[in-house]
This record gives sequence, C-alpha cells and structure tokens, in this order.
Amino acid sequence: MRIAFLGPAPPFRGGIANFANHLANEYVKQGHEICFFNFKQQYPNLLFPADAQEDNVKPEHNSLRILTPYLPHTWGKTIKAINKWHPDRLIISWWIPFFALAYGYIERRVKDCHICILAHNIKPHEDWLGTRNLLCYAFEPAEKVVVLSKSCLLELKRYLPSKIVKRAVLGFHPIYDKHVGNTDKINTDPCILFFGLIKEYKGLDVLLEAMPIILVAMPKIRLKIVGMVYGKEAPYREMIQRFKLEKAVETDFRYVNDEEISSYFKQADLCILPYKTATQSGVIATAFSYDTPVVASNVGGLSEYIEDGVNGLLVPPNDPPALAAAVIKFYGNNLLTPMQEAIKNYKKHKTWTELANLILAR
Repeated sequence: MRIAFLGPAPPFRGGIANFANHLANEYVKQGHEICFFNFKQQYPNLLFPADAQEDNVKPEHNSLRILTPYLPHTWGKTIKAINKWHPDRLIISWWIPFFALAYGYIERRVKDCHICILAHNIKPHEDWLGTRNLLCYAFEPAEKVVVLSKSCLLELKRYLPSKIVKRAVLGFHPIYDKHVGNTDKINTDPCILFFGLIKEYKGLDVLLEAMPIILVAMPKIRLKIVGMVYGKEAPYREMIQRFKLEKAVETDFRYVNDEEISSYFKQADLCILPYKTATQSGVIATAFSYDTPVVASNVGGLSEYIEDGVNGLLVPPNDPPALAAAVIKFYGNNLLTPMQEAIKNYKKHKTWTELANLILAR
C-alpha cells in the first residue's frame, strides 16, 4: 500500500514530526511504501518565538519539502505532487487551527485516496479566532479521524457536528520504541526532570513553586530543566533566583536531539509533568521508554497513561504543595523499582503496530 503523510516530519523538530516518523517506521516494517509531503516552512518566524524550527538531521524516509501552510501558492503544488504519487491513504497530522485552511483546501482536491486525520489535539492550548469553523473546514472531507485520548474524543464531540464525530476512532500514543529502556540510574542523589518544549500551559512555574517545599524534606534533591522555551526564559530564571534555587536547579533551555535524550533520563529517577491543560503527552511516552516513572497533573488524557501509584503519580493541576507531596512520597516510599517494573509491563501493550493497524482499518 502507498501511504502519504501530510504535515511536519524530520528535519522539523517537535513531537508531531517525531510521532509521524515513528508511525512511518512501523508502516515500512509492514512493507508499505511511504512518502512525506512535508512542510517547506512550518510557521512564519514572527509566530515562532523560540529557536530554529529544524534540526540538522537527514530524513529517514522519502520526503518532499513542498508545503508552506500560510502561503496559498504552495497548496496547489502540494495537491499536484500528492496526486502524482497516487497514494492509497493520506494521513494528516493535526494539532492547531493554523493549518486548517491549507489542509481543508488540499483534502478537497486530492484524488482517489482515503483521508485520515490523526488528531493530537482538537481544541488548541492557545485561543484561536473561529476555532469551530476552522475545525469543521479541515475535518469535514476526512473519511476517518483518529484521536489519541478520550479527552480528545470528548472535545471532538463538543466542537464538531455528529456527521464528523461518527468517523472518529479512539487511538492512543504508543511508547517510543526507538529509545532503550534504562533501569540503572547514574545519580546517587535524588534527581527529577522537567523535559520538553516549554510553554506556559506546561506548568514549569508550578514545579518551581513546589521546589522550596520539596527541598525542606529532601535537601539533596536536584531538578534538571531541559527544553526549548517558547517565549522568554527570563520569568523562569527570575523564579529560580527568587526562591533561591540556584544550587538545586540546573537549566538547559534548548532543544535536545535524540542522541542527547538518553543521558538526561539516565540521571533522572522521576519525570515531572505539572501541566495546567493537556490532551496526551509525548513526554510520557519518552519517559516510559526509559522506564522512568512520571508525576503528572490529573488533566486531559494524562490519566489514561498513568495509573496512579502504579507507574506514576497524579496530582491536581496548579497545586504546588500537592506536587511537592507527590515527589516526597515517591522517594519516601521507595517507589522507583516497583514503578519501573510496572512500566516494563505497560510497554508490552500500546504498540506502534497496534496504532498503525487501527489507522489503516476501514
């Protein structure tokens, strides 16, 4: 079968491109032919207040850098290229309404292939004018919509008409099998990790407010913050100074590629996700791939991946004392080893093969 992907893929950075690449890897294993109809540029620089949008990596699969979603003259070129390749399936990566006009226009003009929208979010974390109309325009031509959490499915039902909801299928975020699970932590002192692209809704400020409480109970604990800041670093640096956390907190405010990820998770006993809102999270999938337990806010679809007290701990959002109590409980009850064993069992399910087959099923 010929399977086309529309949306970001390497060398673009970020969880959406990484997810698409892993899914493509699975389809290649199954003997399918893959082609990415990739972005030429993803966002205007003015709308991307962070570092470079791309990484210096060579794509693993056939990839045409052709679509710039905010430049309509590239839409026709993309349609022509897709139709020339004659895919049997077109899988579209969706997460924000910014791409709705380009996607909807292209979907309506692609010939002789089944279209599936792979929805990482439905309602965006940031407010967008006309979200409902943009969603309808992008989703209406698709024969199938695969969502990755029950939270996404509920949002789909809330925002879109029943004729589109009927096409929705509940999927999941598989654990990244590209990484090698690690149970031997190299730090002797307690170490917790905040990892991934840093946006306001991810609650790094909540974790920093919790750190003084944690340090009272655990003076030797260390927090590593690793990820590119979407916006300004200054507010986080100011909080670290205000709470006198300089000796306990190490910051690495930059994008970390696959080759570097392993070293951070080998140092960390626990990954912290103090999100204020969420659907699902690729950070959980990454943490579990290294057998690293997670403390996360009980928001969106995060509880669908974390079994409280088994492979991680759930806390209320925007609650620094509760977050601090969970971290202290993790170490006080010696939960690392039993949670690692639970994660190993969890990884036997939720596989890329299962999701890949779900997307192709008619």
